Amino acid sequence: MEFKVEELEGVRRKLDIEIPGNVVAQRVSRAYKEINKQVKMPGFRPGKIPQHILEKQVPLESMSQLWQDLMQEYYDKALMETGITPAGPPEIDHSAINEIKKDKPFSFSVMLDVKPEVKFKKYKGLKFNKTLFEVTEQDVEASIRKHLEPFGTFEIYREGHEVQLNDYLVMDFEGYLNGEPLENGDAKDYPVCVGERKMIAGFEDQLIGKKVGEEFEVKVTLPLDWNKKVRRVSMPIPGAPEQEADDLATFHVRIKEIKKKNLPELTDDFVQQQGEESVEAFRRKIKSGIQAFKENTEELRIKQDIFNYLVKEHDVDPPESLVKQELKFMIDGMKFQIQQSGMKLEDSGFNQEQAEKEWRERAEFNTKGYVILEEIAKAENIHVAQSDMEAEYKRLAEETKKSVEAVKKSLFSNQDYMTQTSNRILGQKALNLIFSHCEFEYLSEAEMKKAFDKEKKEQEAAQRKK
Repeated sequence: MEFKVEELEGVRRKLDIEIPGNVVAQRVSRAYKEINKQVKMPGFRPGKIPQHILEKQVPLESMSQLWQDLMQEYYDKALMETGITPAGPPEIDHSAINEIKKDKPFSFSVMLDVKPEVKFKKYKGLKFNKTLFEVTEQDVEASIRKHLEPFGTFEIYREGHEVQLNDYLVMDFEGYLNGEPLENGDAKDYPVCVGERKMIAGFEDQLIGKKVGEEFEVKVTLPLDWNKKVRRVSMPIPGAPEQEADDLATFHVRIKEIKKKNLPELTDDFVQQQGEESVEAFRRKIKSGIQAFKENTEELRIKQDIFNYLVKEHDVDPPESLVKQELKFMIDGMKFQIQQSGMKLEDSGFNQEQAEKEWRERAEFNTKGYVILEEIAKAENIHVAQSDMEAEYKRLAEETKKSVEAVKKSLFSNQDYMTQTSNRILGQKALNLIFSHCEFEYLSEAEMKKAFDKEKKEQEAAQRKK
């Protein structure tokens, strides 16, 4: 085997590889022998068809799997001999297959990216502000109320009662836009709890103070996704239409019933029926749960700050193949969220071409961070264990509502996604290590809000100067 490595721009490399003619001849001969066993041709006994006749029926260039396997084999050998570590999937040029000869050397080229060299700056002992959370009695009571809600009973208010927060209503409404009926903008006997914010923003606020039998108008600005009926997802949808200035809808509303929900008394008997020891133990459990949730949310925020710090402080050239891969994962993730929302992709307003343009910068940012974390993991001898993968399979199964076996099958059938999953876990473990070595200045929630507001104003001022 002969090969040549050509350094292109940045981390891009080109491998020119030549497979010896004797190897090509051996593989071709072996392939035709296998075909001979399977093909039946009039005038010839099974397995006795001359190769030159087979070659007319099955030309060399049609044996695509043979050449793909051969190219992959010699590509892997070239990587071993050169010591090159690819950063992402290679781009193998298959055009040479059309000019192949059964007894001549076979040459092909491969374009690939190599892992960029990362010169580390400090990543241990980083300093961050951390919120010192206080779980208030109000927090506990609000959480207990949510636990009691399913066991509550309704009581209809007397005539003349004015709607207040937390009241439960039954109402009819009809929506209009520019005087025309609004598609999917009407309902009969529609239930709503005032304050849950499940209606269009501003709708529930205009119900307060109204009475049973009263007919009135509610005016609200329709959300960006109304016309396309897209449910909210984690990213803005490229290609979705902009908000029209006249998207102020009018709803004719009639309240038919106002109820309050009477919650059961929190007693030892009640909580014991739910598997708890006592009211005191239940309250402690609620409080510790709130505390854990707040601290976990804060940890995730700080880890995002760590990720941002690493990217900004390290000059890394992100491999193009990994950027493309990350962009594909982002787009596939958006498509999955849209489909999970119960709507068709074509009705969502999603534009893939525009998404690739709008999200490329974020894909580059993410890729830089992943490369840095991978190198930190290597320096710290961090690895992904089988137990880590099993835990991830279980998490993905719960998230996608599939079986663990179905998740495994899906990942094993797509090497890119399996690699991405493994790399994500490796990055998380590296982030965990960095987080464990951070130095924190603890601030109260009020102090932290003040610090956030100050930082936001500074960023806005810097943006205006640009």
